[in-house]
Amino acid sequence: MEIFPESVQKLWNAWELRSMVLVSLFLQIVLTIFSNRRKFTVTIWIRILIWSAYMSADWVATVSLGIVSQLGDSEGKHDDMDPNHTLMAFWAPFLLLHLGRPVQVGVAFTCF
Repeated sequence: MEIFPESVQKLWNAWELRSMVLVSLFLQIVLTIFSNRRKFTVTIWIRILIWSAYMSADWVATVSLGIVSQLGDSEGKHDDMDPNHTLMAFWAPFLLLHLGRPVQVGVAFTCF
């Protein structure tokens, strides 16, 4: 019994890494833009937005790196000229940078 149709599974397999990288980038942008506003604004929705982005940013970057490492091993062939392998090698350093987080956000949430 399949939960998702085969067409959805193929689409996810083709775009999972790209979508996770985009989500990670979006979370980093949210953290960078709204982190300073947290100090000056007392509205609860900004605090909730920053907290949820802060909590999920590491998870998304870690899952993305897991996808990169899993895709490299699961295909069984090691063609260095394959564009997908080159793209995976290109995204890995950016994901590691995303794991580092902006300093101002990390310090702000350790003081809570």
